Amino acid sequence: MSSAERMGEGIGLDMAEDREDYILNKDHLFYWLRQLRKTAELIAPKRELSGEITFTTVVNIHDIALNYTAPILSTKHILFPQTDIMFKYSLKVPGKVQSTFNARKKVVFGVPSCGISALLIADRVFGNGYTDLYYFARRKNTIFVSIGCNNPLQTCFCYSLGTGPFLDHGFDIQLTDLGDRYFVQTGTDAGKTIIMQYRFLFDEADKEDYDDQYETMLTAQSKFEGRIDLELYRKKLENGQINEAFYEWTADRCFECGGCTYLCPLCLCFNIIDVEETAKSVTPEKSKDFLKTPSGERFRIWDSCMFAGFTKMAGGVNPHWNKKDRIKRWHYHKILYYPEKYNVFGCVGCGLCTITCPGKIDMANTVIRIKNL
Repeated sequence: MSSAERMGEGIGLDMAEDREDYILNKDHLFYWLRQLRKTAELIAPKRELSGEITFTTVVNIHDIALNYTAPILSTKHILFPQTDIMFKYSLKVPGKVQSTFNARKKVVFGVPSCGISALLIADRVFGNGYTDLYYFARRKNTIFVSIGCNNPLQTCFCYSLGTGPFLDHGFDIQLTDLGDRYFVQTGTDAGKTIIMQYRFLFDEADKEDYDDQYETMLTAQSKFEGRIDLELYRKKLENGQINEAFYEWTADRCFECGGCTYLCPLCLCFNIIDVEETAKSVTPEKSKDFLKTPSGERFRIWDSCMFAGFTKMAGGVNPHWNKKDRIKRWHYHKILYYPEKYNVFGCVGCGLCTITCPGKIDMANTVIRIKNL
């Protein structure tokens, strides 16, 4: 069973019974997106002044970046924000809380296939045993329109894992860029619905369109220069072939910046903190309200297992003060524990850790180095 097939197991997607394929002329794309924006928040890739690509709420349709290589961040923040207010609570009345959560409807356009694959795995993490209400409230109200990658970067290795550059399933809608038009595939009832609402924009796909899409997929696959074999890494870990010296070498090159975990779409650790109002923290205009109803807010914020304080416990005990042990745990989590628990690796080959890591000890470079150990 492939990684892509395993990812589709039991995640509760409302899969379309009759998948249908269409053609969307590129001249109609922005009109379609403009119509979708009338009923939902539209999030899409935008090129910032710095030249970097971010997924952000669309204000001007023509700001959408259609041809980009890699975003500066993965799209995990859309369902799992870096800072997330969970609720507001009263400091005067114990147990009195007020929900501040708002899972408005969203359409996310232009997500790469590896991002969709990561989403399918995150569904399992947040739905395993305990269902994360915040994540799934957003998930239920968000439709993802992905675009397969015609031109993967040298840092990408999704093809080695079956998580891209195109997918067979898992997307609401998948587009394939055929030059003057998009090949459009629906994967869920939700995706099919937003096609049907503007059916007049879409033509039925014919044999030439299918042939062109197939050729586009093969061409994209041929552009991956090498294979990153995570299965080989997993076997070497299980067989005890990776010694402590390797992780000591890795630790020497790690700057503890946390970039690998913040960018990784499958690093989902978080911390929870309370921030309470004080007489000094409120503005003069709100000081009267504070005296009547002082309150606090509970936040969920991203955290990183690469940081020394991540596992620090009450009393100051910390089982992972040592940097080498933290790096080792990160690799074990992604290469051994993810497959044991979810039957997939904790990596989709997006290559963002390769782009950001100043020490060149990202997942791909690590696997290449241990190949000959």
